[in-house]
Amino acid sequence: MPRWHAGGGGCAAAGTGGERLIAMLWLCLHLPQFSLEALGDASASQVVTGRRGARRWVLAGAADRVMPGTDWGTVQTLHPDIRALERKPRSEREAMQALAAWAYRYGSELVWEITESELDYGLPCALLWVDIGTSLKLFGGLDALLADFDAGFADSGHVGQRGLAPTLEAAALLARLGLSRPVCDAAELPAALDGLPLAALPLEPKIQSALKAVGLSGIGELLKLPAAPLAKRHGPAFTVYLDRLLGRRPDVRPRFRLLPKYQRRFDLMSEVEHIEGLLFPLQRMTRELGHFLKARDTGLQAFRLTLNHGRASGGKLQPETVLDLRLASPARDADRLLRVLRERLSRTPLPVPVRSLKLTAEHFIEPPTGQGDLFESRAGDDEAWSQLVEKLIARLGAEAVTALGLIADHRPERSWRLRACDAPPPSPAAATSLAELPPRPIWLIDPPKPLSAAPARITGFERLEGGWWDGDDVMRDYYQSEAQGSGLWVFQDRQTQAWFLQGIWA
Repeated sequence: MPRWHAGGGGCAAAGTGGERLIAMLWLCLHLPQFSLEALGDASASQVVTGRRGARRWVLAGAADRVMPGTDWGTVQTLHPDIRALERKPRSEREAMQALAAWAYRYGSELVWEITESELDYGLPCALLWVDIGTSLKLFGGLDALLADFDAGFADSGHVGQRGLAPTLEAAALLARLGLSRPVCDAAELPAALDGLPLAALPLEPKIQSALKAVGLSGIGELLKLPAAPLAKRHGPAFTVYLDRLLGRRPDVRPRFRLLPKYQRRFDLMSEVEHIEGLLFPLQRMTRELGHFLKARDTGLQAFRLTLNHGRASGGKLQPETVLDLRLASPARDADRLLRVLRERLSRTPLPVPVRSLKLTAEHFIEPPTGQGDLFESRAGDDEAWSQLVEKLIARLGAEAVTALGLIADHRPERSWRLRACDAPPPSPAAATSLAELPPRPIWLIDPPKPLSAAPARITGFERLEGGWWDGDDVMRDYYQSEAQGSGLWVFQDRQTQAWFLQGIWA
């Protein structure tokens, strides 16, 4: 659950009813337990530790038991049941990329940082900003956008505090302090920051001590001082930070851009021998993949799951288990992706325990946009059919489930073929248009059955010639006939004058 601090009131300029939109309003997420959450388990029995000099400190953990910055030796004495995990910056970067892809729906301008402050025991500080100013009208105002944001963040598995301000630094400051009341205008920033403790600013200890020595204790008092003496005494970087805090100087930082492909690795806490133990991390990974696809406004029809088994007892690296999965139709729904993975894993024996998972998607395709009707019956039927086909493929294998495909050939016995159900259908240019052909039966007789004589009554006429390019030249005149209540599709070979039965209308 997100840990928001209640703050009343909204932005008068950000509501509905014709008020003006804010050009730049940054929503900043401060994620104090991100180093632990990126490893996939933010339980109270585990912490992430790091070394600073000769000592080992807690970088992230459950705040109700262990505070970040606590010496690990002290934690072991007070809480011997707590397990220490090694920090993995790669996992943090991948987890932040996934969280940014989810936040992309609230604004196209995103920035994220994971820094280590030397002022605070080297604790990692994970921050994510998204500019929501241009999305307020889309969501119906600030209150509606924040309600949607909070509901989505509650399901993300992260704990965070948010702040809203027109500048990156101000939004980050409010987020770190847990002050969620929005500040919508840069002119309101000095008043909003007045009264906040000076220690909340990320300043060097010597600057903090110097400001405290002259009697300053609040941010408001600092902002009233002239900039030139401050820059001369404490360096130009100090006043540059204050200018960025108040929006008097541009704050140019690299913007987040979606990667060209999705790749997420998940390291398991221990070896997993059964499929059930993989479902929880797979649920999280498919949810992140769904957010990635929605942010790109696309879908996929193929993706890959790689199971890493680590090393055997003798030290030899075990070969990976690679599962290539395909969908019956392009999709981006996380539940659908998870169902396909579950079905495939249920028939995949694990030769050795699994140590890590990797989900990869490189090729994307736009999902079809169906025309909705009043009761959505056709859309529901299509979805149910796709899910059935995907379940059969996952259980039986792609080679065991086939469908009919069209071929651009006028000869009836050569105008179709079997194709894999998960393969893309032939393009309209490569398939014969059924709408342009005379009526033809679905039940074909191959090879055609010779008739002893011409049918008594025939109707319709269709002349067919072709096949010279592959050595199977045919010259036929097709007719429709009837016998014992069934429609017959017959033809006369113009070369031999013989009659044949090729199809039946039941």
